[in-house]
Amino acid sequence: MIVNRIEERAKHRPQEEKEEVFKSIYEVIERIAHETIIEHRELIGEINLSRAPKASLEPAIIKIMNRRNYKVVEISRKELVKAVMDHILGYGLLQPYIDMEECSGIFGNGPDNIWVKVGNKVIKTNISFGTAANMRSYINTTIQANLKGELNEDKALAKFEDSINKLRIICAIEPVAHISPTFVIRKHKGEAFTLQDLVEMGMLPQQLADELVRYGRAGANLIFCGRGGAGKTSLLRALLEEMEEELRILAMEDHAEFYLKHPNTIQLLVKRNTKGEIYGIEELTDMGLLMTIDMYVFGEIRGAEAMSFYNGAFAGNICWSTGHAGSARKILRKMMINMKMSGTNLSDEILLDMLYESVNIIVYLDRFTVSEVVEVVPEGTGEGKYNTLWQFQKTKSEITFVEGAHKKVGRLKSPDMINKLAERQLLRKGDAELASVDIDNIIPINRTISGDSPVGH
Repeated sequence: MIVNRIEERAKHRPQEEKEEVFKSIYEVIERIAHETIIEHRELIGEINLSRAPKASLEPAIIKIMNRRNYKVVEISRKELVKAVMDHILGYGLLQPYIDMEECSGIFGNGPDNIWVKVGNKVIKTNISFGTAANMRSYINTTIQANLKGELNEDKALAKFEDSINKLRIICAIEPVAHISPTFVIRKHKGEAFTLQDLVEMGMLPQQLADELVRYGRAGANLIFCGRGGAGKTSLLRALLEEMEEELRILAMEDHAEFYLKHPNTIQLLVKRNTKGEIYGIEELTDMGLLMTIDMYVFGEIRGAEAMSFYNGAFAGNICWSTGHAGSARKILRKMMINMKMSGTNLSDEILLDMLYESVNIIVYLDRFTVSEVVEVVPEGTGEGKYNTLWQFQKTKSEITFVEGAHKKVGRLKSPDMINKLAERQLLRKGDAELASVDIDNIIPINRTISGDSPVGH
C-alpha cells in the first residue's frame, strides 16, 4: 500500500527544487514528507506492516528538518513533526479530525475552504492547501494512491473506500470540478451508537425507542427516511442490535456502514459494476432464500431494485430499508417511482397498493432527530392511509440542528400492525384505537434494551 503512495508522490514532486519559498503550510509538510519517503522507504514499509513503531520515523523527520532548516511560523517543531507523520502515514492535515471521535464528515470545497461536521455542528477550519494544484496533489497522493481507484480527466468524479478507518470519500477534479478540486469524507463511528446513546443524545425519547423495539420484534416492516446525514443508518443500526439473537438477518449495503454486532447477521456488499458477476438486491435476496433468512435489511434502495425488495416485503418477509425523502409521506411515492424503473407494466396505483400493504412504519429523521413516526394504514383512503403516531414539535431550527420536544399524537389503527404485536404478545393497553382488540389478557414483556429501562414499563 505504501509503495503505491511513494511512487505517486515521486511522480508529482520534482526531485530537486532550488526555490525554498512556500505558499502554504501544506507545501512545507509535503516537501519534508517527500524527502523522508525517498530516504526512508524501507522503514516506512516496516511501519505500515506493523514491524516497527511509528515513533521510529520521528528522528528521520527531525534530521531532514534540521538539514534544510524548515520552519513554519506559529507551529512548534513537535506539531510540525506530527503533521509530517500524519502526511506520510495517514491523511495529513485532515488526520486530527479523522482521529476525532465526534467528527463525522470533512468537506473540502476549495484549497482554503475546508469544513468539518463535529456533533451536529458544521464548522469551517483553518486548514489550507494554499493552491488548487496542492489540493489536487493531495487527492492524487494521499487519497487515490493509498486507496486505489480510478480518478483522471476521463473519470473526474470517483468514490473511494477506506474500510480500516471506516471512511467513504468522494473526490472531484477537472473538468467536472472546474473551479477547484473537491472532496467529501464521510466518517463512520468506530463504535456504533447504541439505542441508549441515541436516547441520551436527544434523537428520540425512551418511550419512542421502546415502541420501535417492540415494532421490530413483532416483525414490522420499517422505512427510515430523511436527507443525507439525518441519522437514518445510525437509528436503523441501533435498532437491529436490539432484535432477538435467534433472528437471522441479511444486511445488504452499497458502502460498509452497519458493522453490526448482532450475532446472527450476514453482512454483504452490493456489487453493481459490469466487471465480473453482478450482485444487486435481486441476486442477494434470491440467495437469501437459500440461507434461512428471517429479515432483509438494505442500507439504501435505489432505482429498479425497489421492485425486488418490496416484492419480498409484499410476500411476507420482514424488510427494513433507508431512503432519501423530504417527509414520511413522500417516501412511498418515491419508492413507487423506483419500482417503475424495473420496466414493470403495473400501474402506479397497483404499485402504491403493494407498498401500502408492505410497509408498516415510516420513521422520518431531520438533523439527527426523529421528526415523525407514521403508521401506514392500507385500509384508509387518501391521507387516511397515513396515521401519525409521534411528532417532534420544534422550538428552534438551525441549519445543522433542531430543538424541541417529542410528543405522542396517535395510536395504532392498522389491523396488520396490531395483529403482529398481538401474535408476539407485545401489544399494550393504549396501543390501538380498534375497540375490537382485546388486550386485557396480553402478557407484557419485561426485557430490557440497551439501558436500564424495561421495554414493558
